[in-house]
Amino acid sequence: MPVQMSMSAQPHTACLVHIVDGDLLSRSTLSRALGAVGIACRVHSTAADALAVLGTGSSCIVLRSDLPDMTAVEFMAEASLHGHDLPVLVVTEQGDVDAAVAAMKAGAVDCIAHPFGIPAFLERLRACLSSGSPHVQQRDRSRDAVRRLALLSRRESEVLELIVDGKQSKTIAWELGISIKTVEVHRARIMEKTACRSIVGLGRLWESAEMLRGREWSQTLPIRRTAQPVLMEAAAS
Repeated sequence: MPVQMSMSAQPHTACLVHIVDGDLLSRSTLSRALGAVGIACRVHSTAADALAVLGTGSSCIVLRSDLPDMTAVEFMAEASLHGHDLPVLVVTEQGDVDAAVAAMKAGAVDCIAHPFGIPAFLERLRACLSSGSPHVQQRDRSRDAVRRLALLSRRESEVLELIVDGKQSKTIAWELGISIKTVEVHRARIMEKTACRSIVGLGRLWESAEMLRGREWSQTLPIRRTAQPVLMEAAAS
C-alpha cells in the first residue's frame, strides 16, 4: 500500500506508538507508514512482548484483535491491571462486528477494519494521539483527581467516602465513632485540600479518580463500599 503524504507528514517526535500485530507484513506496513510521517513506533508480534515494555514514554497502542497469545480485550484488561491507560486503536477483520463491539466496551478509543487504506489509518491514529480526544481528557481528569485526593489523610478519606455516599454529618459521626464537630473539621479540610466548592464537586472528583484503576489509586484510597449517586446534603447537618 503506498503511503500518501499529507498534513499527517508533520513530525510527531514526542509520540511513541506500539504496533501489536501477529502478522509480519501488516506490522511492517504500518511501521513504514508511521515512519514516513515522522511518528516513532515499536512493533511487537505478541501481546506479552508489548506489555513488557509499555511505559510512560508511550502514547498509543495499535492492537490487532486476534493476537497469537490473547485477544485485544484480554490485552487491555492486562494493561489496565498494570496501570497502563494508553489510548488503543483496535484493528479488526472486515465484518467482525462482535470483535469491534467487544473492543469498544473494553475501552478502545476506536476500531478500524482490515484491510484499510493508509490515509484512513493515519486519520484514526491522529484522533487517538490528539490531546483533545475524550480518552485523553478523561485520563488527565482522573490523574488530577488521584493527585488531589492523595493529599487527604486516611481519616479524611474515610469521611469523604461517606460524604459522597450522601450521608449527613451526624450519620458519619455515628459510623466512625467521632463527634459531629470533628466531622465538620474533616469536611472543611477535605474541601480545602481538594479545592472543591461543593459536595457535588467532591462526588465528581471521586468518580473521576475511580476511573483510573491503577495500583496507585487502589493503594492510596479506601475501596468504596457502594456506587450510590452523590446526594446534596442538607445545609443543617
